[in-house]
Amino acid sequence: MADAPKKYVKINGVMKLNPEYKTWKDAQSGAGGAPPAPATTVVNSAQALPIVTNMDDYEQLNDSAQAAGDPEIPLSESTNATIGMMQEPEICVDAGMTPDTMVDELGAILNKYEVPMGLMNKLMMISEFDALEFIVDDSGSMTLQTDSVDPKNPGRKQTRWQEAQNRLKEMVEVLAYVPFQEIVVIFLNRRDRLSLKRNGRDPKTFLADAFQQIDRLFGQSPSGGTPAYEKLQESMAMGAGKSVSRYFFGDGIPNGGAPAQAAIVKLLMQRPNPEQNPMTFLSCTNEDEAVEWMKDAEEMAPYCAEFDDFSDEAAEVLRDQGPALPFSKGFWLVCTLVAASNPDDLDAMDESVPFTKATLDNLLGIEHNETSYKYYFDSFVQAQASRVVEKDSYGRPKKTDELKKNMNWQQHYTEFLRAPVAKQIPAVQTLKQQLVS
Repeated sequence: MADAPKKYVKINGVMKLNPEYKTWKDAQSGAGGAPPAPATTVVNSAQALPIVTNMDDYEQLNDSAQAAGDPEIPLSESTNATIGMMQEPEICVDAGMTPDTMVDELGAILNKYEVPMGLMNKLMMISEFDALEFIVDDSGSMTLQTDSVDPKNPGRKQTRWQEAQNRLKEMVEVLAYVPFQEIVVIFLNRRDRLSLKRNGRDPKTFLADAFQQIDRLFGQSPSGGTPAYEKLQESMAMGAGKSVSRYFFGDGIPNGGAPAQAAIVKLLMQRPNPEQNPMTFLSCTNEDEAVEWMKDAEEMAPYCAEFDDFSDEAAEVLRDQGPALPFSKGFWLVCTLVAASNPDDLDAMDESVPFTKATLDNLLGIEHNETSYKYYFDSFVQAQASRVVEKDSYGRPKKTDELKKNMNWQQHYTEFLRAPVAKQIPAVQTLKQQLVS
């Protein structure tokens, strides 16, 4: 086997994934005769900034920087803080590991899913919740097919039920490597309740048991209606006084139609302490109109997010942020877990506002030089210029879309370069006021 080319290379002054490395990696055989895994899940990888997932990647990035005659690239504030936390014995025990192994083991799972190293800091927030509650729609329509590919049979489409099962297992796999208190899985119709706790087990031992129990529950075919409002109401009543992060896998309109949808939005808007009780909707369908109510809830309720499958979300992020942001499957996966708790960055990618340099650094885990940040910023502005203004039901251009498209961010570049977060910039504050007026 030929030696691997350098993973990162400087192109037009900006460090990126080496095209030769991608070609080499894409050609490698998978384990056990499996199809080769792609080098990256980033859609526009040739235009994107590099993803650094672990310390090995970080060393390779700095080797490339040194070869290009550049100074060493520092880790971001978020990454340094997380590495410090992972040296604390109590945190390591809560994650089923030791200080000697946690950085490497967490780095390995981040590398598997191509998660930017800076997002480790977001994952550590998981330990603040009393429970992570996954509510799964087990109505009869979940037996229908989606457009997404079955990971076990790449030539076949999976059902909505299978999509929910596979996405749940991927989320639990990441959670296994960070401290958490309890993972709960419940359903809309059946009374099964799965409680997963670490109980001192290492991630691999915990996962083997968790996957077996999840597979057993999903072995029973879905049937029944969609009492989404009733289940959410019940969940919040049972979780009163606790801090619970909720995730709802679903594919359609709740029982009761429009009144039930409005009741769900009202329930979320009036829930006490929303910051400590975030809500994430995970749509499992190719019928967008059936889950439009989830997107409405995201827009109206605080600490609420909605996510489609990776393919659809990647297309949306590319449209909203431009090709320089390296939105990988791992980036998406972490967003599904914690974006609802992070309205100022992870859940703000679709707000048509650029990230500040400090935010971009902390999300990706390394400190970018100004050339690299300006490359991201200019890519965002170009995507904004290319954006097509949507029309309302009367065929008129949407005012909110016009405001977003016509905003001149270029004149505020210096503020984005220096401000800690975008919401502190007066022009951003003005735009947000205009959008809700």
